[in-house]
Amino acid sequence: MSPRSGSPHSAAAQSGAGSVVIRLRPFRMAGQRGGLPVLVHAGEQVLRLAPGDNPLPLPPGVWPVRVWCSYFGIKVGKAETTVDTRAGGTVLLHYAPPHTIYSGGALAYEPVERPGRSVLVGIFVGAFALVVAMVLLGMLLA
Repeated sequence: MSPRSGSPHSAAAQSGAGSVVIRLRPFRMAGQRGGLPVLVHAGEQVLRLAPGDNPLPLPPGVWPVRVWCSYFGIKVGKAETTVDTRAGGTVLLHYAPPHTIYSGGALAYEPVERPGRSVLVGIFVGAFALVVAMVLLGMLLA
């Protein structure tokens, strides 16, 4: 299965069949210029998500939906839920990618905060503390 760009204007999304819409807010991940590609696996399809609403037409049934960011081919920020499209309506999901590659993402029926803020702060504080310790050690040994 190869990633394809999801289009909000696809004919299948407008056909009235049950569908899932994944809302993705624009984001930046620490240490990355530009964004990481966000992919979703739902049913038998793998699609690339863009910021905004991304419809995923699915036949009626209960489907696992998996979303992740691709970091040099590694799945980071993984999040998963199960949706029921048997009623034929549209199910709205919100995906929040993590602040760093070391945390999982969040996928929910309501808007969620991006996870991993404490990990990001810990990395910055740890790096600063290491530099300060090296400078102090250098001053003591000089």
